Amino acid sequence: MDKQKTVYSYHPETYEYLGPSQADLSPLDPGEVWLLPACSTEAEPPPADEHQVPVFRNGDWTLQPDWRAVPLWRKQTAQAIQAQIGDTPDSLQATALSPPPFAIWRGDGWSVDEATQLATQTVAAQQQLQRKLAAAYQSRRPLEDASELGVATTDEQARLMDWKRYCVALSRLPQHPGWPRLADADWPNQPA
Repeated sequence: MDKQKTVYSYHPETYEYLGPSQADLSPLDPGEVWLLPACSTEAEPPPADEHQVPVFRNGDWTLQPDWRAVPLWRKQTAQAIQAQIGDTPDSLQATALSPPPFAIWRGDGWSVDEATQLATQTVAAQQQLQRKLAAAYQSRRPLEDASELGVATTDEQARLMDWKRYCVALSRLPQHPGWPRLADADWPNQPA
């Protein structure tokens, strides 16, 4: 007689099938009683299809939906969501289709929300413009002081004019036809 028997283990919290394990014969009742490991059963789980997992509850195995290994995104927010045992994309109002930036769900797929994309790009371009202008004004301030005091050298006056032209070019960027979607080449070069 075999001294071990195959049994089927399940998770203590989710009750999902973990795999086969071994039960030993009881030394007190040889041939009659098997000592089953905790969270195991002699009942064999049914085979699971894709996106299913056997779950042991109330003394029996059932097949439950299992989308935990699939990245899912909520259709309403385009945010990633983690499925649990029993969840399906439909029950979560989610999809396995990866959203693009500025995504909005329309019918059966993602689209780009052009208004949100433009608003976000406008804010980013304005912030970049303000940072560049602030740095430019800070760089030109000592040159302006020297010019106002009448102690600026010819080189300092030329550099001051370069900085002023740069600031004017920056301030005109919002009128650029590509604003706020500017390429690096659209931004004026900072004076040396």
